[in-house]
Amino acid sequence: MKSSAKRKNPDKWIIEGLALSNLKKYNKAIEYFDRILKLEPKNVDALFNKGRALHNLNKLNEALASYDRVLQMNPGHAKAWRWKGFALRGLDRFEEAAQCFIKEIKIEPDGAYTWFIWYNRGQMLQIQDRFDEAIKCYDTAIQLYPEHADAWYCKGLASYYQEKYDDVIKCCEKALEIDPDYFYAWYGKGLALHSLNNYEGAIKCYEKVIENDPSHIDAWFNKKLATRSLGVLKQIRS
Repeated sequence: MKSSAKRKNPDKWIIEGLALSNLKKYNKAIEYFDRILKLEPKNVDALFNKGRALHNLNKLNEALASYDRVLQMNPGHAKAWRWKGFALRGLDRFEEAAQCFIKEIKIEPDGAYTWFIWYNRGQMLQIQDRFDEAIKCYDTAIQLYPEHADAWYCKGLASYYQEKYDDVIKCCEKALEIDPDYFYAWYGKGLALHSLNNYEGAIKCYEKVIENDPSHIDAWFNKKLATRSLGVLKQIRS
């Protein structure tokens, strides 16, 4: 018969729980984390990883409760702030999510993922139409990691809503330097050229999008609009 000490081994359970999470067996992983929490209700690692497993099951409110318990015990837990931010984002609580991301940045200003947190904070601000603030966040993310095509594209998108079409084109072209197949950037560049009445250029961009994603309805629709406008322009000039 196994001794009680061997049966109750939180260190082993955390390893097994993490292994199950890596295998995407999240419900089983939660069972292991709960075992630990019955013995050690203030075990921060078990609480945080239970939150991550719940998060992966899309049980965002339950995940949020786990992250909050972690932060009650350890307000300096940077990853808990990050994942709390992601959970809040999933619940459309964008301003609170943005505040969580800035909390992590304050705790770990030189962390390996600081650029990614600035990028995510920018997204939360952009959703709230706070474009100037969002662009500042993207600029910081880009400064820390210039090869992130998404940050360039999102900065371009924020600039588009401010009608700064030349900036949109520059940002999208930079994203395309990094990843020539990044069709979101082709679409963003197409929108900017379309707004500048450069219909031929816009059509080429929309066609690039359609090559990558034939089901992109907006690209098809805007290509049709640009083609029609180009035809009218040619008639006027002839």
